[in-house]
Amino acid sequence: MRKRIVAALLAAMVLLTSCSGNITEPEIEKNTEDVSEIERSAEKEPEIEKNTEDVTENERGAEKESEIEKNAEKESEIEKNAEKEKHEVKAIEAVLPDPVAKDTAVDTFLLGDEHWEWWQEYREKVDASITQQDGMDRYYAGLQKEILADGNGGNAVCSPLNIYMALSMLAEVTDGNTRQQILDVLEAEDMESLRKRVKALWDVNYVDTPLIKSLLADSMWLRNDISYHEDALRKLAEEYHASSYSGEMGSEELNEQLRKWTDEHTGGILTEYTKDLEFQPETVLALVSAIYYKASWNDKFQQDRTEDGIFHGLSGDQVVSMMHQDGIMGLYETENFQAVGLGLSDSGIMYFFLPKEGCIASDIVADPDLIRICMDPSAIESTYPLVHLSVPKFDVGGKTDLLRHLNALGITDAASPEEADFSPLTDEVERIWLNGAEHAARVSIDEEGVTGAAYTDLMMSGAGMPQDEVNFVLDRPFVFTVAAPDGSILFSGIVQVIE
Repeated sequence: MRKRIVAALLAAMVLLTSCSGNITEPEIEKNTEDVSEIERSAEKEPEIEKNTEDVTENERGAEKESEIEKNAEKESEIEKNAEKEKHEVKAIEAVLPDPVAKDTAVDTFLLGDEHWEWWQEYREKVDASITQQDGMDRYYAGLQKEILADGNGGNAVCSPLNIYMALSMLAEVTDGNTRQQILDVLEAEDMESLRKRVKALWDVNYVDTPLIKSLLADSMWLRNDISYHEDALRKLAEEYHASSYSGEMGSEELNEQLRKWTDEHTGGILTEYTKDLEFQPETVLALVSAIYYKASWNDKFQQDRTEDGIFHGLSGDQVVSMMHQDGIMGLYETENFQAVGLGLSDSGIMYFFLPKEGCIASDIVADPDLIRICMDPSAIESTYPLVHLSVPKFDVGGKTDLLRHLNALGITDAASPEEADFSPLTDEVERIWLNGAEHAARVSIDEEGVTGAAYTDLMMSGAGMPQDEVNFVLDRPFVFTVAAPDGSILFSGIVQVIE
């Protein structure tokens, strides 16, 4: 086409030239050169067009490549976010009661109206809880016999209340015979009566004042790739004040959160046990219950009276720090033991049980009279002599495989892949069973008072005038309990070696 145009132009120029008779030869040559230049330009134009097309194609390729890179970056960002979300721990924290008289000094609190108002409300909670205690004596006796009288010859400590709370949560996510076995151990007729009892126990044993800390906490740990039945999760949140955490089971992020939560709710005194807490990738649900307790003696031991003494433990005689106190105290005496109790400010009583000759400490851990003293001190006859009390300072702690104890108590179906019924929990997993249960506790006493903590981790793959004087010297193995005002046994233990 371009060549035809050039030819036409050339013909036109020749025609013009021939029509003008006076055109000179140089002018003709010049016109001829112009035509040649036009021809050369016309020949170059396809090449220019091709180069232009190549440039345009390259530009399109660059744009396409840039678009591909952007899409790749977006995909990479999506993958990163998905991976981040996979490992992210999502938490819904439980709403717990506010502290009473927060930041108020102990003496100011004791002498102020806030203490009187709190005490009046607290006594109502104590009375309400006492009405829910029927059958709890059998639970305490069975559990303490199983855990404390384990026959290993050493110290043992547990929190019966803490284990009760954890097993109650386990009952919420089970059904059929699996649930019934748990209810039987908990001495509960049905779920409705269990929930009433749990509420009463929680209300009376969650105390946070300037004078006493008795802090309960529960939590549920969920897989982020499973849907759970809303009703079961709602009951755990509402009835047990349970926080919920969701994440990738087995990930370090979720394991770290588990250890952090447990340490926080046990006052940081069980870190030697919590450092090993972790989820397995196949874990479907974990239920964790915790308690932290700190209370002062009504009558503190004088530090200048603490002196070295001898404790005749099972592993031999030990030199220990022995605290001394004299006072009119309730003294219980049965066929198998003597016992005294020391009052705790705005709280319950810590009892010390000394076996009589012919008995050993492990023989009395489940003695019905021992349980009755804790739950209803007036049920056992007592005298009020002047007691010269000598108590060793101690710090006992331990961790136990709770699963085997639960099996011995009769909770067997929950741990069986074939028999376990966790249908209230989810429909997405065909078989769920209790494949791990751990309990750790620690109690220490000194001149000031008592400090204790415990956690339970269930994993599914949950006065009168003195009559005489008595020397009550705990210089050989003994049993102790810490009982709340409603008779709940917060902690119990057997001390055979002073640590």
